[in-house]
Amino acid sequence: MLFNILTGAGLSNNVLKSGERIAAERQTPLEHEELLDERNLPGYREAMMLEGPARLMAIQQLRAQAALREAEYPKYWDDEVPRRPISQSSSWVGDIDYDPYSNVMQVQLGNKIYTYSKTPDQVAQIVNSPSIGGIFNGR
Repeated sequence: MLFNILTGAGLSNNVLKSGERIAAERQTPLEHEELLDERNLPGYREAMMLEGPARLMAIQQLRAQAALREAEYPKYWDDEVPRRPISQSSSWVGDIDYDPYSNVMQVQLGNKIYTYSKTPDQVAQIVNSPSIGGIFNGR
């Protein structure tokens, strides 16, 4: 997951901060499973009452609807970039690249890239913080 942070002179005090903040959060495994579960959709019971090919087709349609529901959910899963625009700025902190499977976060601070071990919740807190530079400065 790549979080683009606008950086450079004149971008101190998080002057460019906007967007749907929930998009910085990762779905929990339970959220992900529930979103993809066709049994949670209206019409599932009716589909189960059908027989033969009609039932199979109805279940396939429900699965497609569930996949679309998951893809439209603002929280990310295996996405490369956030599902909704998030704007965050800093005069010092650059882009944040995060792998939620290894919990490895790489962040550009000035001219160097640093690696940290962070949970998805911790990364979301960093991306959504009032002062992203303050997080790394210990404020």
